[in-house]
Amino acid sequence: MAKSSTSILTRCAAFLGFLLLAVRNEPSIAASIGFEVKQVQFRNLVAKLCLPKLSHTVPVVIAFGGSEGGTSFGEANCQMFAPAGIAVIALAYFKEDGLSPTLDQIPLEYFISAIDYVQTVSGLDASRIGVVSGSRGSEAALLLASIDSRIRSVAVTTPSNVSWGGMTGNRSAWTFHGKDVPSLSVGNDENISRVRRFEITLADKESVQKAIIHVETINGPLLLVSAKNDEVWPSYQMSLAIEEYLAASSFKYSVTHATYLAGHSFSAATAPEIKQSLIDHFTRTLGSLQGTPH
Repeated sequence: MAKSSTSILTRCAAFLGFLLLAVRNEPSIAASIGFEVKQVQFRNLVAKLCLPKLSHTVPVVIAFGGSEGGTSFGEANCQMFAPAGIAVIALAYFKEDGLSPTLDQIPLEYFISAIDYVQTVSGLDASRIGVVSGSRGSEAALLLASIDSRIRSVAVTTPSNVSWGGMTGNRSAWTFHGKDVPSLSVGNDENISRVRRFEITLADKESVQKAIIHVETINGPLLLVSAKNDEVWPSYQMSLAIEEYLAASSFKYSVTHATYLAGHSFSAATAPEIKQSLIDHFTRTLGSLQGTPH
């Protein structure tokens, strides 16, 4: 993605704030359930495992952020899900030692390694794996779930229905089998608003078809959380596009789309409800202390 467009997507990091705010301000009703945090030692993963202290195996959610990089998003999700009996792999995929310094050409195989890791941990139920992310990370979450059927549930906030270019170059942000994942690039006209530039790019239906994420191959329910006043990119419209695409594909799993009159980073007022919707989604689709999913 051209350098003039980098600032557009760098702002996506702001959405992390709503999760951190929710965790800080709203105590969990299951706060008595403790969990331990372990550094993951598997292949080249940079991650932490947050494992509830329970005597039986538990479902697990792979959590990673957007253009902020690092593990902060995943760690916030640890505070959300682990007290509810759902383990979390807080995963970094760039901007950490040993990883790419920028969100450019990130191999999807790296995320697949996190799924492989689940199968090595005795306390985790490898038949109940979910993924959660948002903003730029939503691309990786949806791509991962579309190519690996071991992911059984997905939740994404302010998502995209297509893959976009990297943050510092003109090539894709993602690769698979050593090749760039087809992606779109945003125009460079600084006289046009950020969102409008995305809208103009998305109006090219032929290009969109080449870069579309094949969410119809996802092997489980999907939760979309969008912002109607998104000032970074049109997450509401892209979420609608995902819904329409899945409906046309006769997708057999449930699709829930919750939208808010808020900006890309949501707000203190919406944070508690969004947090609870994420917990409820994974509790319903993966199961938790109450038993298996339904």
